[in-house]
Amino acid sequence: MLTFMQLFKAYRSLWSNRSLAKDEELTEDMCKALLYEAMEKELRDEMTHPRVRQAPEVKFHYAVKRIMAAPLTETEKLALIDLHLEVMEQILF
Repeated sequence: MLTFMQLFKAYRSLWSNRSLAKDEELTEDMCKALLYEAMEKELRDEMTHPRVRQAPEVKFHYAVKRIMAAPLTETEKLALIDLHLEVMEQILF
């Protein structure tokens, strides 16, 4: 089982141009909260202009493709996809 700090580092590697907090100032709980917040923003497409936003289902598809193409371990990939599923369920239900 990976820690949220490890998952946060893996997630950050997917988004080199996004400014997420630095490792040295984060706790496990902070990493968890930041991960959920970043994934929700990603799935809701909040970084895009409102007129061109895509549905969460489309953004989820892109997120999974991005994760699978990333140079991460299989454990990291599965854990990140699992977290995306969890956030997606919170958004939709």
